[in-house]
Amino acid sequence: MGAFRIALESVFNSIHAEALKYTYFGKPNPVAFKNAEVVLKQQASFIYRELNNVNHANSGSHDFQTLYMIGDNPAVDINGARQAGNPWFPILTRTGVFKGDHHSNHPEFPANMVVDTVEDAVDFILRNEHQITD
Repeated sequence: MGAFRIALESVFNSIHAEALKYTYFGKPNPVAFKNAEVVLKQQASFIYRELNNVNHANSGSHDFQTLYMIGDNPAVDINGARQAGNPWFPILTRTGVFKGDHHSNHPEFPANMVVDTVEDAVDFILRNEHQITD
């Protein structure tokens, strides 16, 4: 979003006398997470209708018990998911910004779980959602 905003602002400001005024909602703003939840609910409803050949717009409730946020940046990814609250479950990876040891979580923005890799996070999610067993 940063590069796009800079490009848009640059073009706008080069052709307008007054600078571009904008408001953006990205991570860690909880609005970004709530928007993602709304989009996922819409997609779940669409898939349900398609799979069941149902033409009703409000076919079934598609509230999620858990939505997983996998991220490597505690201040942005984990903080945003924590601010968004239920049903978000933040998982912190040691693959990027966060490099904590195997016994640590971020002190200011702790995740519900810390793993080494994204694959470890996906394995946990699949086990937790009963999709695979060891």
